[in-house]
Amino acid sequence: SYTISASLGDDQIEFEMTPGQREEGSLREKLRTLHEQVAERWETNLANDARAGAARDYLAKRSISDEAVRRFRIGFAPNEWDDTINWAKSKKHDIGLLEKGGLAIAGDKGHYDRFRGRLIFPICDEQGRVIGFSGRVLSEDQKGGKYINSPETPIFSKSRVLYGLDKAKRPILDAKSVIVCEGQLDTIACHLAGIENAVAPQGTALTADHARILKRYAEEVVLCFDSDTAGQQAALRSLDDLLASGLAIRVAVIPQPHDPDSFIRENGAESFRKLIDDAPGFFDFLINYLCQIHDVDSDRGRVNIEIGRASCRE
Repeated sequence: SYTISASLGDDQIEFEMTPGQREEGSLREKLRTLHEQVAERWETNLANDARAGAARDYLAKRSISDEAVRRFRIGFAPNEWDDTINWAKSKKHDIGLLEKGGLAIAGDKGHYDRFRGRLIFPICDEQGRVIGFSGRVLSEDQKGGKYINSPETPIFSKSRVLYGLDKAKRPILDAKSVIVCEGQLDTIACHLAGIENAVAPQGTALTADHARILKRYAEEVVLCFDSDTAGQQAALRSLDDLLASGLAIRVAVIPQPHDPDSFIRENGAESFRKLIDDAPGFFDFLINYLCQIHDVDSDRGRVNIEIGRASCRE
């Protein structure tokens, strides 16, 4: 085993690290270095590559400024199957490392790039280090899911990562409140509007780990999901873990057909702030939701509403 020394104030702390732990630490450091380099390359692609024209047009259409692109390090992955792999080979990176980091996928005929022809959002840990990516399609007819995210890796676990938290930590502490959006563009729109205590879970509902992380910074969570059924159900799925964490919960429902991004663009930051400030508590939201999906004028509907209320208060 290896002895590691660390200073904590005037004290010197020593602890032993096994060869396995040392190897795992080395792998994580290599993966962080690789992700940083890939993020830089995709940023450069977006700024300078002729193939990124559609990506730049998309950002302009969504009113994402150059400042936001730089701040959130948005990039572009070309559509070739082996663009990142060829770059990695030129930099003497081991292809196995790309696979362990979720950047390359092993196929019958060799490895190929996971992220192709997409707008790229780097995902950072709480220290601001790049640990994963989310890639968005640039047209609705593009094959594959709307978003493709990094898989679970030694440095990335989606159940414990919140997009934008590295930038939102101080504003959350100051406000004692955190706004949880559904996606990256909504989070970026909040930050650009000066509402910087906003984050988003990474392609999943809020988990118990997310709630524990948020509890370190905030006393209250404002869920800000889309007004469609999927958005409201996402809010409901988050309930148990948020309640268990001791966080106060409110729910801001964005009027149809908007999401936070489009609502801010059309109505302005102050209208969005008011919507957040006026957001009802979770149980008021729940009653309103139950009354929407059940017939309040029928006995069965009223029974279902009461069952829903009771199940969430247990």
